[in-house]
Amino acid sequence: MLTELNKTQVEHSLMGETIYDEKVPKGALLPLNEQFKKYLEHGDNLNSFINKLTLRKNDNSSISHFVQGNLWRQKTLQYVGKLVFPFFLYMDDVEINNPLGSHAMSQSISAIYYSFPLAENSSQLSNIFLAALIKTTDYKKFGNEPCLTHLIQEINVLEKEGIIVTTPSGEFHVHFILGLILGDNLGLNTMLDFSKSFSANYYCRFCKASKSEALELFVENKQLLRTINNYSNDINTNDFKSTGIYQESVLNQIYSFYVVTNYCVDVMHDIFEGICHYDICHVIFYYTQTVKLFSLEKLNNRKTTFHYGPIEVGNISPEITLLHLQNNHLKMSAREVMTFIHFFPLMIGYLIPEDDEVWNFVIILLKIVELLLSYKFTESSIIYLEQLIKDHNFLYSQLFNDRLKPKHHFLIHYPNIIRESGPPRHFWCFRFEGKHKEIKMYARSITSRKNITLTLAKKFQIKFAYLLMQPKKDDLVLNFKHKIKESQFGKLISDKYKITPNQYECYNKIEYKGTNYKEGYYLTRFIYEMCLFKIIEIIVISNIKIIILTKQIQLNGFHSHLEAYEVDFNEHIILNPVFNEINDFNGLPINVVNTSIGKKMFRTKEYFM
Repeated sequence: MLTELNKTQVEHSLMGETIYDEKVPKGALLPLNEQFKKYLEHGDNLNSFINKLTLRKNDNSSISHFVQGNLWRQKTLQYVGKLVFPFFLYMDDVEINNPLGSHAMSQSISAIYYSFPLAENSSQLSNIFLAALIKTTDYKKFGNEPCLTHLIQEINVLEKEGIIVTTPSGEFHVHFILGLILGDNLGLNTMLDFSKSFSANYYCRFCKASKSEALELFVENKQLLRTINNYSNDINTNDFKSTGIYQESVLNQIYSFYVVTNYCVDVMHDIFEGICHYDICHVIFYYTQTVKLFSLEKLNNRKTTFHYGPIEVGNISPEITLLHLQNNHLKMSAREVMTFIHFFPLMIGYLIPEDDEVWNFVIILLKIVELLLSYKFTESSIIYLEQLIKDHNFLYSQLFNDRLKPKHHFLIHYPNIIRESGPPRHFWCFRFEGKHKEIKMYARSITSRKNITLTLAKKFQIKFAYLLMQPKKDDLVLNFKHKIKESQFGKLISDKYKITPNQYECYNKIEYKGTNYKEGYYLTRFIYEMCLFKIIEIIVISNIKIIILTKQIQLNGFHSHLEAYEVDFNEHIILNPVFNEINDFNGLPINVVNTSIGKKMFRTKEYFM
């Protein structure tokens, strides 16, 4: 539906005369109540939510999901005995016109999406939905209150009144609580009415550290954290320069939400579009220009000829120039930075002497990245992360004689945020920014820009209706051309699983939860120590159970200087075949790299204690 934002006077010329008209800008708000209801009634979504919520809440050994964090426990205290699900909101601007054209920015849209962290494959674009659309010019002109009031009312109805979900198992009364508002630092600070400038004296939305204090903070100071009480005092003070708060946020009107407890960070912007740029630019400049261990040309040559493997070949970044290093900004996307950082020690680590203090700093950065990409945290791993961040920020200021940037400061809050909200990879911006492609695609097919928010909202409603008409999308996607006529381990399979050949199928490639698994790909599993497996065949039993047949490859140890494992060059087989279910492995397929010194190496994409 269209919602009125505010009324304004506009002037225009008619027959040579200037006349004034009243204009009522509008935004599009989708019917969340109805969409939430229809989504939960679709397929087995409701039972899936309940089972996942129960499973996660009963696991007290680690934190692997938002519902295991302190924040969710606090939000649900007043709903004991009731069925309550969390949802996330995300807001960002998207340019629907040609960004280089004459009308660039004139039709920019502020899009608000929502997602359910309990949904299966919640990061898939098909599980991210549109909540509202507002023209960016209107949002900047009128501010948060007129633009978000109708959305807030919808959210409050979903929490207090809930909805009745009807399934074949019966009727369920479900309440929805806003878990987190997601976004990058500027987007969140704008939406929550904190400082929009990171050169302000109080720019942090998590604590009251001044800009000068933040330069010397290497660990989080609990005494400086923003709380509901000191936030109220700051509102009464009504002085932005001494508080970093413009005004009380309209979002505090949401029943179980308060802006100072929105424990959300974004690894994409903080790490891969921030800290990695600052750190690696300093490091490369040090080695190529200061101590001259190798040249920038040699690094680019190794980077260009590096064996990225079939998994990361689409994320190769362009060459690095001296200007990039001097500006502390690499010409890479966040995903390209992730790939470059991952392989960086295998590209040039052999050229660096042992115990080099700058290289030790690089190793600390790599460990921080691996930890932040983890799917599961224990208290000991959070404490370890806290120590790594302390060492990292201290060494950055000491080694490069450079001030800590605001994103370095945000990093010290990560351990506490993980305790409150779970692994940060579950609420980063990668997938939500990918959703912008749909808006741009629809906008390109529309020649008119009149009431564009309404037009786009209708497009998304039609797509949502189409989703409801489809059967639940299978996690497993099979292609007949990848089917193997007969397994070379047919007798072993039949004996182990007590099945006949017509009860299973063999494939050399499948797609599972959006990830390709293929013959020749490598998988890892941590069983007291790191183990490497190479896929031989993939067995699908009755389209339900997926068995990966692998051979275990010998490892020659872990190289701490490279943060990598060495693989036996001839890939000596320890066990063959090895039967594992697909979910037994740690993470996604990885690349085994042939390095320039004639060794095979691989690096994991998450940290294992």
